[in-house]
Amino acid sequence: MIAPLGCAVLFSSTLAQSPNNPSSALQMAPEGSFLTSDLNTTQSFAGIDLMASTPALFGPTKKQVQYNFFEPRPNAIPWGQVNGLLPDPFSALFSPVRNLEVASQEQIGTRWDIYNVTVYQASTSSMAGNSDAEGVNRFNLRADVKLWDFGGGAVGRVTAQMRQTNAFPKSSDLGTQVGTDITLDSNFTGHLGTRLARLRYEQGFLDNHVVFSIGKINPNDYLLNNPFAGDETTQFLASIFDGSDATLSGFQGYLLGTALLVVPCEGVYANFVATAPSTQATNGLGADLLDTGLWWFGSEVGIVTDFLGDKGAPGRYSVGFNTTNASYGSTDIATASSGNGFWLMATEYFTADIGAWAQFTYSDPDVALYKSEFTAGISIDHCFGRKRDGFGAAFGYTTNPQGDLGVQTVTEIYYRLQLTESVQLTPDIQIITNPTNPVADTSDGGTIVVFGLRALVHF
Repeated sequence: MIAPLGCAVLFSSTLAQSPNNPSSALQMAPEGSFLTSDLNTTQSFAGIDLMASTPALFGPTKKQVQYNFFEPRPNAIPWGQVNGLLPDPFSALFSPVRNLEVASQEQIGTRWDIYNVTVYQASTSSMAGNSDAEGVNRFNLRADVKLWDFGGGAVGRVTAQMRQTNAFPKSSDLGTQVGTDITLDSNFTGHLGTRLARLRYEQGFLDNHVVFSIGKINPNDYLLNNPFAGDETTQFLASIFDGSDATLSGFQGYLLGTALLVVPCEGVYANFVATAPSTQATNGLGADLLDTGLWWFGSEVGIVTDFLGDKGAPGRYSVGFNTTNASYGSTDIATASSGNGFWLMATEYFTADIGAWAQFTYSDPDVALYKSEFTAGISIDHCFGRKRDGFGAAFGYTTNPQGDLGVQTVTEIYYRLQLTESVQLTPDIQIITNPTNPVADTSDGGTIVVFGLRALVHF
């Protein structure tokens, strides 16, 4: 049995078996402690996914089951049962695919995420000679394979994810066309065509209190990962709310790197990430970036709390920093500028369906597009008793290294409607004051309004 590391200095505790992992002796937070006493919750906030409901590929012999691949299965597997507003015309077409997803999860330890999202946005104004409307379509195919689980204490898994992204009528982000470096639709981050988004191996150690990841990763999976604004297919679209356009700017792409995730005990985690950064589009693995001489390192330490007790769900409060010898405009060591940054982040669930967050990030002006950034917002799921409907509202501001460009603010509001069992439709509005482009050293000095409509089809 493996005892977790370093918890005794945080609070007095007694040994007990974890209800989530009977094989380990865990130091539990005493009753009434502000830290959560649930290991799975802490691991989830730290970015550790053990695929608990999926049997391992190389594990005990699976039960022989006869699958009827044409059995009606109207709901997308990750969504579960939902309240579709209209009958679903895709049910018969998607049922064989979904039944195959269920069979592969139960028999070969593979969990699938297959969807297509289309976003069309129109702005009240744009830069001279540019379009005031833009559309983006992304098709996503992801497989997570749980290879083994040694007694529940050492899960190993592989993640492979491919995306096909197209933009229309132009091949540039609408933000660039209206005069801001904020990406107004994070489904498009400058990578068009077919792209390998993730290819990583993760291995747990010490009863999964330590997880090591290596491959093509996204630092935002482990740092500044916001549960209310981390999925541009169902939540906010503006990049200012998905991660940060300050501290991690230029490095939120999918990069060759490693991560170490440590959960010494329930309620505490520490994550460490190192990558080979680049502002260049990397559709492949990105091994060619290793000879640029550029590096980026970031870490985050956080606590997961039970402030609201049984009436709510946990919150997370974290602090992090990054250091790098690169910058947002560097392509090799000769053009790089060294610098540091830090961030503070707080997320809190008031109920299982209602939560809010606030975060502040700062970066040396030579490293990121924006010197500082603040965002805050609220998220409500299952609105009006309708499963998978959702509402979100957020506000943020950025300050850039060129002081004469002023402060840029962004407000975004969306409502996610579960149109059918397979389709979500999300009207979205963004209001941007003083849109600035630090690279071009330009500022509009006015206000633009961007109207958007997102359609998500989940297979």
